[in-house]
Amino acid sequence: MTDNVRSYVLEGVSELIESCGQNPVDLALSVGLNPEALYQADLLISEVKVNDLFEEAARVCDERFFGLKLAKKIGLDTLGPLWLLARNGSSIGEVLNLISNNMALHSQALGCHIVDEGDTGFSLNLEVKRLKLGAASRAPKNTSTVQVVELSLATFCLELQKSLGEGWFPSYVQFRHGHSLDTKPLQKIFGQNLYFNQDVTAIHITREDFKRPNYRNLSNTISPLGKKAIERQLESSIGQSSSFVPRVERLIRLLINDQGASLAEVARALNLPRRTLQYRLKQYGTTYQTLYDTARLDLARHYLSKSELSITAIAERLHFADTAALSNFFKSRVSHSPREYVKKVRALRE
Repeated sequence: MTDNVRSYVLEGVSELIESCGQNPVDLALSVGLNPEALYQADLLISEVKVNDLFEEAARVCDERFFGLKLAKKIGLDTLGPLWLLARNGSSIGEVLNLISNNMALHSQALGCHIVDEGDTGFSLNLEVKRLKLGAASRAPKNTSTVQVVELSLATFCLELQKSLGEGWFPSYVQFRHGHSLDTKPLQKIFGQNLYFNQDVTAIHITREDFKRPNYRNLSNTISPLGKKAIERQLESSIGQSSSFVPRVERLIRLLINDQGASLAEVARALNLPRRTLQYRLKQYGTTYQTLYDTARLDLARHYLSKSELSITAIAERLHFADTAALSNFFKSRVSHSPREYVKKVRALRE
């Protein structure tokens, strides 16, 4: 499975880096990214390197909120044809559902899904999957995804304000990563109700707002044939992989925070028999257990390096029997115990 996206996702990045007094070409080269991608919109580039560029830019520019600043310069049109399709939603909820249902056609690393929270409204949950580079590619300098997470959530919020009003904020926002010393930049975009070290990354929207009209609707200007063309463009722009496996991965990451994301639960959510789910995954060269273990490993790494959760709390959140089970699982895959991994991460920061 490849992880390429079109370089239009880098819109505004070079200008922001230059405004911080740094050279965007040098930064791109430092993470192994073709600098032409900063100035041409239709090159295929690695999502791993895009994330590495954002994190490296935040570090070199000494700008903790690089992602937030970038969100103010761009819009959801960086989703390309996906945004053209989604803007045809008649309501805010329909727009978000269109994006959620088709995100896998735009990105293999970034996933989002809508969760009905009952009387409290809906949540737009965001997942950033850890992708692997090819054997011939250099390892990324940065493994953090904080900038991409905050950029993505901020872009959604700022776009929603165009229909819901400039004074609109989500009911509350959850972040998997730890608390920032200065939350004012976050509050300006997301409001006062911010929660860190959470089991999901999400913005929460009331039922009333979810049903409100989308005033950026383009349905009067795009014909049904045009919509079909956009859908075909989305599909052909991926071309490298199927959206089925990323969809299963997103469901695992969503359900793992609840009952542990069993095979039966994921199959039920997909409206598939368990054997059919297993067979289809086998066709794509993977298994349910592989995807489940990968999700738990990625989340364990994230919580250990980016949150203030204890190892016991992480074990409970990821449905390990106890801390020993988490430690054995983690060490067999990373060659370090969770505590050793935390020490290593802290040493690299110093």
